[in-house]
Amino acid sequence: MPSSIEFPARPVARHVPDIDHAEALAIVREQIALLDLDLSGLTVVVGTATGYQAVAATAAALADAGRVIALAGEFQRLSSLATAAEATLAFARYANVSERVEVMNRIDSRGWHDVDLLANGLQVGPIPRSLIELLPPHAVVSLMAEPWELRPGIVDFDSCDDAGIKVAAPNLGHPAINLLPEFARLCCIMLDEAGVEHAGATIALVCDTPCAPFIEQALRDRGARVGVFAHPSLLTNGKWDVIVAAMRPSDRPPMDIKSLGRISETSRHALLVQFSGEIDRSAASYFGLRVWPQKRPARGQLGLPLDVLGPAPAIRKLTGGLKAAEAAYRGEALGRDSVGFIVNARSGTIERGRAGTRAGAHLLR
Repeated sequence: MPSSIEFPARPVARHVPDIDHAEALAIVREQIALLDLDLSGLTVVVGTATGYQAVAATAAALADAGRVIALAGEFQRLSSLATAAEATLAFARYANVSERVEVMNRIDSRGWHDVDLLANGLQVGPIPRSLIELLPPHAVVSLMAEPWELRPGIVDFDSCDDAGIKVAAPNLGHPAINLLPEFARLCCIMLDEAGVEHAGATIALVCDTPCAPFIEQALRDRGARVGVFAHPSLLTNGKWDVIVAAMRPSDRPPMDIKSLGRISETSRHALLVQFSGEIDRSAASYFGLRVWPQKRPARGQLGLPLDVLGPAPAIRKLTGGLKAAEAAYRGEALGRDSVGFIVNARSGTIERGRAGTRAGAHLLR
């Protein structure tokens, strides 16, 4: 078995494929029917975006939303704003709903009073108390992701609780969404691009999210020997070929200078793969440790975008987020087995008791 330092990184031709409008539209329509997504009469705010994330506004319009506002934001580069706005409108035009999608740079304070569903996203930006206080009491904030995926501060959950504003999240384990195996597949693609040969590799998976058992199984299916740890501090000494960080976003990197110092002593030649969560890259450089991808992902972003897997996973997630918000808006019961769940200030920061989340460590076998 060669040391991981000999794994040659493979050139990546492209990460995000061009949108196949016909395929994407077919999946959107299929998901709307499968989820019985009905936004009739509602005013929905989503962000403009590129790639398959750009379908959110069109999905809301196809679900009969009374008004769809695609927010372009104010603080990003003009070129990025224009690209995201055009991608959003291009898909809406293809689906023949462009007349029902309004692209706006900002919404004035009175305009927020009419919003029923607000989906968080990059162009929408953080949702602070000052914005929450402008929403009507019946409004719902849609996380469009499970809480463990989001970087801290993206939504002021305390203010939502105070204002009686519901916050809904999609259940990624629901059969109509089924994203956890897709995250595992995406992680394996990252390792492929890093040049890792799975068969016979000794891999430490440091993961505190519900993805842990799925990534573990995917790596084992490819012939890797895997140890699973819920936190870098629990990582056992060993000559690891690869150490995969698959952590939830945090204010401080869990893979900090102390953890990286221990790794450098026992597995100096290990390749650190940043799938999710943060790695202190300055400390990694100090210890001479290699990190993949070479470019640091934005905080709260995966090492590879979900769009790499094609349209289905991203669209299932977007439509699932809209359905969870719709169910919350209509007062439907949301529980562990439903398409989504309600998030409050406490559950927004503390993981629900999902089966499969690691509290300790599974040793290599």
